[in-house]
Amino acid sequence: MWILTRRIALALALSTTAAAGVVRAQQAPAPDPADAARPEPDQPPQLVPDLPTVPWRHDRLAFNWTTIKTTPLPKDREGIWVLDFAFKPLRIQTVEIPGKGRRSVHYLYYKVVNRTSSPRPFYPQFIMVNERGQRFEDAVVPEAIPVIQGREDPTIPVRGAIDIMGVIPPSTKEGVDDAVFGVAVWDSWDASADRFSIYVRGLSDGYKEIAPPDGGKPLVKYKTLRLDFIRRGDERNLSEKEIEPADPAYDWIYW
Repeated sequence: MWILTRRIALALALSTTAAAGVVRAQQAPAPDPADAARPEPDQPPQLVPDLPTVPWRHDRLAFNWTTIKTTPLPKDREGIWVLDFAFKPLRIQTVEIPGKGRRSVHYLYYKVVNRTSSPRPFYPQFIMVNERGQRFEDAVVPEAIPVIQGREDPTIPVRGAIDIMGVIPPSTKEGVDDAVFGVAVWDSWDASADRFSIYVRGLSDGYKEIAPPDGGKPLVKYKTLRLDFIRRGDERNLSEKEIEPADPAYDWIYW
């Protein structure tokens, strides 16, 4: 008897639930046929791509690399971030450039690591400046990239002036750096300069506002890495062996 009673109670409960569902279905608005033909909204494009990184073990031999110290300076404002930067000696490479033939280019091969706790944007600028203050911007020479990669390390993808821009994720692995490798290339420079510097911007969000003496608009200067070089030799017979780092080899400045 109790089994029959439970079945009747269950049937009543199910019928009540079904009836409620019918009522809700009757109250719901009819679907619009146009909705089926309406495409899904496009996802907004990611304007700043994430840069792929290359694992670099701390115990790996790092011949000819100069690592930059990122210790905060007294003139830095509190809370700024700085990316780790290392570079190899400035070198000269002959490259076949369409429309220009075989040309010698200067290049700086470098490595960047984000040791901060958050992803950081990386939009570097490399500017070569001679003793007279003449500036030479790094150039877009895509033909040079595979040649330089083959010379430096064929196993590591290297990025040029165009595809180096993006976001570098934080490096959090123990004993391994998540590094981005890039190269700055110059197809024009002052061959007669005995001393010159390369200014590297984009490694930090540090900046300073300097009020001009006339009380006008403040001048904004950015935390910049300056690499100093000495060239010993004849301008008619250029050789990368004659390019040496100055002493000291670098300095952090606001420029």
